[in-house]
Amino acid sequence: MRTGSPALRREPADTHFALAERRQTPRQPVIKSAKIITGPDVNQGIYNCLVLDESPTGVLVDLGAIFGLPEEMSLHMTGGASYKARRCWAVGTKAGLAFIGSQMLSADTVEKLAQLGRMMQAQGLPATMAALRAQRFFDSAEVRHAAETAEAAYLRLEAALIG
Repeated sequence: MRTGSPALRREPADTHFALAERRQTPRQPVIKSAKIITGPDVNQGIYNCLVLDESPTGVLVDLGAIFGLPEEMSLHMTGGASYKARRCWAVGTKAGLAFIGSQMLSADTVEKLAQLGRMMQAQGLPATMAALRAQRFFDSAEVRHAAETAEAAYLRLEAALIG
């Protein structure tokens, strides 16, 4: 039988809630696979993980096993988004990571973005928007915002011209 008042007892869910309350920006629940890459090229460690929630400033990951993560690492989410990240906390198999700087773009992503830029010049904005949506805007809030702003302006111009 448990003793003590419920207010003083901490359940595991309370711990997660307390961690969530300290975040600077709210996170959205997701399930995404990702890889954490640690160390320089020669001594590189690669760990598969699940992203359980995310925000523009960080993620909660579950490594599935207990690992001693370094202070800084790279996080590569399936679908293209990659970030330098700092470990804020780790409990059991889970860790809270804060992004350092903006999203990193791989050479492959940079080339795909350049192809979409050429597509926009040749085929116009509607075709490019469809392609960007198919790529989930490369998981980039900056690309998504710029594309959606351009699309809204395009639609306003089209409506003004058509009458």
